[in-house]
Amino acid sequence: MHRTERFALYVALTAMTALAIDGVLPAMPMIEADFALVPPYSGGQIVTVFVLGMALGELLIGPIIDATGRRPAVIAGLVIFAFGTILAGTADTYESVVLGRFVQGVGVAGPKIGTRAMIRDRFAGTDMAQVMSVIFTLLIFIPMVAPGIGAVIAATSGWRGVFWAYLVMAVGLGSWLWLRHPETLPVEKRVPLQFRALATNTRAVLSRSDVTPVIIATGLIFGAQLTYFAVAAELFTAVYGVATLMPAFFALLATGTGAALLLNSRFVGRTGMEAPVLMGLALLALSGTLLLAAAALTNGHPPFGIFLGFGWLGFFALGLLFGNLNALAMSPLGNLAGLASSLIASVSSLVAFIFAFAVEVMADGPVWAIAWAFALAALLSAALIVRAIPASLRRQIARFLHASQ
Repeated sequence: MHRTERFALYVALTAMTALAIDGVLPAMPMIEADFALVPPYSGGQIVTVFVLGMALGELLIGPIIDATGRRPAVIAGLVIFAFGTILAGTADTYESVVLGRFVQGVGVAGPKIGTRAMIRDRFAGTDMAQVMSVIFTLLIFIPMVAPGIGAVIAATSGWRGVFWAYLVMAVGLGSWLWLRHPETLPVEKRVPLQFRALATNTRAVLSRSDVTPVIIATGLIFGAQLTYFAVAAELFTAVYGVATLMPAFFALLATGTGAALLLNSRFVGRTGMEAPVLMGLALLALSGTLLLAAAALTNGHPPFGIFLGFGWLGFFALGLLFGNLNALAMSPLGNLAGLASSLIASVSSLVAFIFAFAVEVMADGPVWAIAWAFALAALLSAALIVRAIPASLRRQIARFLHASQ
């Protein structure tokens, strides 16, 4: 494969997760209306259950890709994703849609984790850093365009059309990978599945006081974003009545995350990972607090411009946190990088599901849910991060932040 084609395939495979979450959001009101949902059912479960399935898939895929090779594991994940897509797209009950989304989540872990492994196999050092930089820069735009694509498909083909588009995507990417991309893990470097060694290494990762708190914090931050995904359709349709412009406003808020990612890539080399993390947590706490105050003063319905302003600040904070928290958790685990990557993804996804579910049940309306999610995720994560960072480094960060003021 030419380098450009390889990049394109990696971006497409990596983007599947965002497309599978964001693309279905404009179709959620149609699904709710079609099945006449009443509590305890809600359209948000289409998003949260997907992440629960992804947590299970991520836990399993790490050891599998090391034992069988990258291509078979990614293809298997795409097949599972396609099966879940067919199940959801042909469902005649809402429970079947939710089950299909769970299966989709299990399957998407294949391309998500497998693509990272292929990149590690194929590139090293500065080449790998360049590839990852290009991929994540391009991925910034996925959350901006995915809801718009989903809205167009749903408007022309109904909510089931969104799932048929997912099926075409899975089949197309699987065929592209199978026909064009070679296996990157030689047979002699594969690691047979040894459950005793896996259990030992898993305990070694999760018992570290400088790793597990960061993994949980990563899950809480992902849970804050997941809460927004779960209530976004209700927020833009029922609360603010801008259903037709939902993709545009979704993209506007996503520019906050994109701006932070671009700035972070320029400054993290000089500041280290810890300072942007603490700054991001402070901004996320500020955003959540301001939204809580606005919601309290307006009975959960602040002016739309106020919500967009405070929300954009929160998404900027999320952009500072995502990559840095993952790198902070991975940095002490170089000798267990493959298993650690799988565990971080799986445990953080599970924490995100639990957190988002709890906040959505607790909050009285979408604005309250987003505000509580931002504020609680920031405060709880700050306590965890402070516990994980050594005292000497905390003092160094405190001096840096004091000097920057």
